[in-house]
Amino acid sequence: MGMSLRSTRAVWLALGAVGVAVRLWLWWVSIGSTDVMVWGEHGRSLVADGLTRSYELRTHFNHPPLIGLYVRWCWAWAQGDWLAYARLIKLPALAGEALVLWTLWRFASPRAFAAYALIPGPILVACFHGNTDNLYAALVLVAAIAFDKERYFLSGVLWGATLNVKLLPLVLVPLVVIGAPDRRAFLRLAAGASLGLIPFIPPALTAASSMYRNMLTYNSNADNWGLLAILNPAVEMHNLSAFALRAKEAFTATGRYLILASVTGVALLSRFRTRLSMTEQVALAASLFLVLAPGFGVQYVAFPAPILCFVSVSAGLWWGWSSGVFIGAVYWIFMTQWRPMLSLFTSAFPGPSPVLGILAWAVLAHFVWTRVRVTWATSQAR
Repeated sequence: MGMSLRSTRAVWLALGAVGVAVRLWLWWVSIGSTDVMVWGEHGRSLVADGLTRSYELRTHFNHPPLIGLYVRWCWAWAQGDWLAYARLIKLPALAGEALVLWTLWRFASPRAFAAYALIPGPILVACFHGNTDNLYAALVLVAAIAFDKERYFLSGVLWGATLNVKLLPLVLVPLVVIGAPDRRAFLRLAAGASLGLIPFIPPALTAASSMYRNMLTYNSNADNWGLLAILNPAVEMHNLSAFALRAKEAFTATGRYLILASVTGVALLSRFRTRLSMTEQVALAASLFLVLAPGFGVQYVAFPAPILCFVSVSAGLWWGWSSGVFIGAVYWIFMTQWRPMLSLFTSAFPGPSPVLGILAWAVLAHFVWTRVRVTWATSQAR
C-alpha cells in the first residue's frame, strides 16, 4: 500500500529540514572564503569614508548602495570580530535560501523543495562563501513566477529588487522587455522596476561616473571555468600559445555580448516561436550566462540553482551536485584553517578542480541543448 499524501509530504519536509540544519551549522562555524576578507575591506572604507567616497576610492566596490549600507552596518556591529562579521555578511544569502525553499514548496512541489534543500552548490555559496548571490537568485525566481501569473507590477518590483543586490541580473532584461505581452503589461513592469532605481539616486548625484566604472565595466576573473578551462592551459603550451592567447583575448572581450545576444535569442524565440514561460526562459538564460561566461567566480553557481529546481527537479539536482562538488573541491584545496573554517584563494583553480568544473559546465550545456532542441521540435510539430 503506497504512502498517503500527508506522509509523503512529511518525508519531503523532513529532508528539507536536514538541508536547513546543514545550512545553519555551516553558517555558524565558518568564516568562509576570500570574499569575506574583501567585504571586510569594503566595510572599513564604508565606515571611514562613507558610501559615495567608497565608490570613488575603491574600484573593486561594485555593489549596489543598499548592500553597501548593510555592509557598513555589519562592519561597525562586528567591531573587528571576523567570525561575527562573516555571520552577518551571510545573512542576506540565508534570507535568499529561505525565500527559495518557501517558493518551491508553495509554487512548485515538495519534491522540488527537498531537492533544493539538499543540493550542496547553493548551500556552500550561501553559508560558507560569503556573498549575496543566493538572494538575487531567489528574487529572480519569484519575479519570474509573478510574471507568469500576470502580476506584472509585482514582477517589476521584484526585478528591481534583484538589481539592489547585484547588477548581474541585468543580463535577463531582454527576457522581460521582449516577453511583455502588451503595452499595459510593459508599463506595469516598468513602473514596478523603476522603484528599484530610487536607492541608486543619492550616491549617483555625486559619484555616477565611479559607480558606472565599478559596476558596469567590471569583469570577473578569467579563471579555469568553461571555455577558459581549455584556453588557459593552452596558453601555456608552446605549440598552441599564440593561437590560444588570441582566442582567449577575443573571448574575454566579447563574452558579455555573446551572453546578451544568446539571452535575446531566447526571448525572441519564445515570443515568436516556442512560447516558453518566463521561468523556462530564465532557466535557459541563467544557464547560458554560465556556459558563455568570460569570467567566473565560484559564487555564480548559485544563480541558476533555484530556477532549475523549479523548472526541472532532475536538472536542478544534476547542477546542484556537480557544481557543489566542484566548488567544494576548490574550497577544500585552498583551506587555510578549520576552526573556524577559512579558505583563501591564492591562485587559479588548481587540479583536479578544473576537471570537476568542466563536468559541471557540461551539465548546464546539456540542459540548454536538450531544452532548446525539444521546445523547437515541439513548435515545429504544431
